[in-house]
Amino acid sequence: MKVIGHRGAMGLAPENTLLSFRTALELGVDGIEFDVQNIDGNLLVFHDDTLERTTDGVGHIHQHSVEYLRTLDAGQGEQIPFLQEVIALIGTKTMINIELKGVRTASLVMHLVKLLDKDHYNKDNFIISSYLFSELFLIRQLDPDIKIGVIADDQPDVALSFARDVNAYSFHPSLALVNEELVQEVHREGMLLYVHTVNDPDNIAKVKAMGVDGVFTDYPDRVR
Repeated sequence: MKVIGHRGAMGLAPENTLLSFRTALELGVDGIEFDVQNIDGNLLVFHDDTLERTTDGVGHIHQHSVEYLRTLDAGQGEQIPFLQEVIALIGTKTMINIELKGVRTASLVMHLVKLLDKDHYNKDNFIISSYLFSELFLIRQLDPDIKIGVIADDQPDVALSFARDVNAYSFHPSLALVNEELVQEVHREGMLLYVHTVNDPDNIAKVKAMGVDGVFTDYPDRVR
């Protein structure tokens, strides 16, 4: 069962920061997941629509310039990172799962991935995931081979049908949705099942027994 650090290792360090990603790498994760948003044509690694929960800023993220956002403290003196900075840090050390947050992210992310694929990176090392069907549909139009992960917190039948339509690599249901039947159905479709977000030791053991392929976790050390 693969261990995928959720927003790095957000139970141990400020989420979606370089410190969090370094912590996850030090724990030997099989992959790292994080969120990207398009801010005036720049890809920033940040989850929420608003700033208050994870930074010392105030207001909606899209109401501010990139320059201002980069001055904020995202926890323990960390900045909100650019996508390029995160990929440079992780390199080819582990799998990279980029979750698209909000519209107008797909084309920018794929442009960067294709540039990196021509360098020393390999696009097989990336999974592009989202709740947003429209963004994932565009991803598949832009690249017939890139690995796609479809996230689902409800209506798993609808999400799984879409995953089939875009030839997804993996299906990412919430812990509340996962049962042995769903695991078996996903596997019959030829996809991997990575469940989010699993932190409690009992739940870790439970989903492992169900045969899931991996877990997104805030505490990679607990799964290891």
